[in-house]
Amino acid sequence: MRVNRRAVAAGLATLVLGAPRALATEAAGAADGAVSLTYDDGLPSHLDVAAPALERRGLRGTFYVTWDNIVDRVGDWEKMPARGHELGAHTVHHPCNIGPLTPQTYAEKEFLSLEAWLDKVAGPARPHDFAYPCDVTNLGPGSASAERTRYEALLKRLGMISARNSEGPPNPATWVRRHPYRLQALAIGYDAQSLDVFNYLQLARHERRWAILVFHQVGAGPESDGAVTAAQHEALLDMVLASGLAIRTVGEQMRRLVLG
Repeated sequence: MRVNRRAVAAGLATLVLGAPRALATEAAGAADGAVSLTYDDGLPSHLDVAAPALERRGLRGTFYVTWDNIVDRVGDWEKMPARGHELGAHTVHHPCNIGPLTPQTYAEKEFLSLEAWLDKVAGPARPHDFAYPCDVTNLGPGSASAERTRYEALLKRLGMISARNSEGPPNPATWVRRHPYRLQALAIGYDAQSLDVFNYLQLARHERRWAILVFHQVGAGPESDGAVTAAQHEALLDMVLASGLAIRTVGEQMRRLVLG
């Protein structure tokens, strides 16, 4: 993703100078919407680059982990909840072709062991959040509606309180309450440029919606894999801070909108 620093600076100035109510406070965020910072796949750069950048700003993220990616540094990932970050499930192997699987087979191969580990390191009372690998929701045979219904029923049985994809506008509260397994988000580093992020956050603020940003590789990596540089990531975090949106983890926002 190419970030034009001048455009980012102009966007920040518009947010701060053109909107006097855009204060980075809980009170302002309660009125103007919210934003969650999410990270998919459990990559080493999330530990080494993303989490420290968040913490320097007093922010915390929701990290959707894939066991195959975290196993080599599982000890470091186990420390993330104590640092204030939220861990969610992104399956054991990150499968993209799940159509041939039954719900029981899918649960046994991709959920149960990861959920047990998450309960161990974050506690069973943690928010049970999920992000769809590859945005795929076609579990089993049948129509798209039948496949999605089957998938959502499985997530509910597993105790998930939310599931997130990587596309769509900011979420109205009514959508979240009606469709907690269809949370919409903006994936950064693929098609989204800095102006897209700015407009997305502005829409969330003006319409009092919940914005969810999705990061993958943060640091060195091919752009085709959704990579953003460390500097781009820092600039986008500063844009979020200036947005006037309350910054919450996915679990915190779900508690406010659905469970609270």
